[in-house]
Amino acid sequence: MILPAAVSADSSDDSSTSNVEISCTYPGKIIEAGETITFNLDITNNQGTDPKKIRLDTFKGEEDWKFHIYAGDYEIDRLAMKKGQEVSVTLEIETTGDTAVDTYPVRVAIDDASIWLYVIVDETHKDEMGVLVAEVVDDQGEPIDEACINVYKHNTDKFITSVYTTSDGQIRTEIDQGDYDLLVEREGYRSREVKDVSINCGYTEDIGTVMLEKKTYGLLIDFKSPIVTTTSDDNPTFEAVITNIGKSDDVIKLGTEGAPDKWYFKFKENADSSESISSIYLDSGDQKTIYVEAIPPNSVETGEYSFNATFESSDYLYEEGLTAGISGTSNMVVFSEKYKYEITKGDTVEIPVQITNNGNGEALTNVQTEVTTPDGWSVQVSPEEIASIEAGDKETVVLTVVPPANIAASEYKISLNVVSDEEEESDDIRIIIKENSYVGILGILLLVAVIGGVIYFFRKHARR
Repeated sequence: MILPAAVSADSSDDSSTSNVEISCTYPGKIIEAGETITFNLDITNNQGTDPKKIRLDTFKGEEDWKFHIYAGDYEIDRLAMKKGQEVSVTLEIETTGDTAVDTYPVRVAIDDASIWLYVIVDETHKDEMGVLVAEVVDDQGEPIDEACINVYKHNTDKFITSVYTTSDGQIRTEIDQGDYDLLVEREGYRSREVKDVSINCGYTEDIGTVMLEKKTYGLLIDFKSPIVTTTSDDNPTFEAVITNIGKSDDVIKLGTEGAPDKWYFKFKENADSSESISSIYLDSGDQKTIYVEAIPPNSVETGEYSFNATFESSDYLYEEGLTAGISGTSNMVVFSEKYKYEITKGDTVEIPVQITNNGNGEALTNVQTEVTTPDGWSVQVSPEEIASIEAGDKETVVLTVVPPANIAASEYKISLNVVSDEEEESDDIRIIIKENSYVGILGILLLVAVIGGVIYFFRKHARR
């Protein structure tokens, strides 16, 4: 809002005549909140030639509006007119999108003359978001993806948000109404500022194309994942694509900083290679995939270990933070004191099975025991499920096995499959079914009776 100071009128002429006259053919205009409106003002000077400042006054909540007075292409704030001279100026008013529906008076004054103008808002965009649109390209006009547009409150260092361009170099994002400064950045390019970007509720502000110039030497470093977790039996390996986006060819030196104690690192051209490299050569525009193998000490404990991979170009040291995770291991062992049980036909058998976690740091979870038996058998497992078995701990599961009543005496096999979220183990147990003892006695008695009958038969016929 412009509030110039008042200017004294030239009192050397007839006091009955106004020093200055102002007129406007269309002093009242209807708009939508957020639009820019103009009023054409005709000004006549009746007295003197002193510079006369133009004053603007608002009375009804137009504090966030922006006012500009133009004479042709120039913005002005005062006039120096000859006596009798007439000029036309344009008052431009930028309203805000959240302006409520109402009539807003604006008074324009110069010397002893003034005029009332009226802005009638018939539609508001209060509570709507504004939209920021931009395109980021390089000095060849090619779109730049993943360029970062940092948004700051205008003329402050107050950070608001960051937005990244897509593969076509475009951004389109919602943002609160306000005035902002933008800082556009991308690795390998010189940053660029865009000042005084006004965002209005319900409107799209397209700032057009922002061009970033390539540096003489510049790299893009893209790790597939900055966090890789393995067990202590394996080495975390990070995959990265290095692109030379600078204008010149370059040799990049490879290294690490902040390495954990007793760790060793290899840069390799192939993931399975045993040979390490210390630098790579890249033509301008070329890219290369490399691998960073993190080798922990044998005594490494579970946890996360952070370090920086470094890439030194001809004019800059790039650092990428990486994290090597070492997870615990589980090692399920299933053990039964006996793997062969003898029972009598018609009996049941209880088989204790011990489940041990011989791993390092990682628990076995949701442990269940599945049993496969011959047809007609039944098995009860107690407990049916074990929530977890911590590393170094063990639990016992009891299998109550019931063979069918009419089973024939023989040897049978049941199979165990112990399953957890992490792994599973299988084992077999054999059960020998024997006949009942009274069956054996009956067999002996029957044999004795047969033998007795044979003896009796021979003796009887021998006497004849």
